Amino acid sequence: MSRRIPGSCLRAPRQPAAIAAAAAAAAAALTVALAACGSVPAGSAPAGPAGAAASSGAARTVPAATGPAIATCTASGLKVRLDTAAAGVAAGSYYVPLEFTNVTGQACQLSGYPAVTLTSGVSGRQIGPQAAVDRSVRSAAVRLAPGGIAHAWLQVTDVANIPASKCHPATAAGMRVEAPGARRASYLAHRLPACTAALAGSGVITVHPVQPGRARRGTA
Repeated sequence: MSRRIPGSCLRAPRQPAAIAAAAAAAAAALTVALAACGSVPAGSAPAGPAGAAASSGAARTVPAATGPAIATCTASGLKVRLDTAAAGVAAGSYYVPLEFTNVTGQACQLSGYPAVTLTSGVSGRQIGPQAAVDRSVRSAAVRLAPGGIAHAWLQVTDVANIPASKCHPATAAGMRVEAPGARRASYLAHRLPACTAALAGSGVITVHPVQPGRARRGTA
């Protein structure tokens, strides 16, 4: 159905156009007047992305609203274990990955370095200082979907190569592991030789940042 144009928008010129230039000017003025009154010629659309969508018949795409930030994984929502099957040996030390599995029904994220300390038992005393961190490997946030897995490599020094007078050797029964951002630690039973003394410039354990997926042997 054609749209009726208000009379106020169509006014006969007071004087007929005398020359072609005047006629063109009048036509242009009439086009502006029609557009100002809300009349759009059939088959045309306003310029810009919305106009392009209207003329093509396509639905306009509206960016999705930004959802809430993904929460940091909690200790109670993670299963933590040592993946000894992926362990590897290097000169004077060996590597073994900590593995984190999201056991909740919601996605969460980990970013940074786990906090690791050796202990004499579940509630026993701490043996030596907290593990050092290796910042030569770039840290990035890792999103864990429900059931998703991430890992962080541990480099464990062979304390047999450290003089006893500097090491003050002892045997750790296990380690407390605090996932990045978590406020509670998990305990992993894993006996290993340790040093009760702080070692200048190094430590018995050095922690790498969390990375996505399961660890593959030889990738530490």
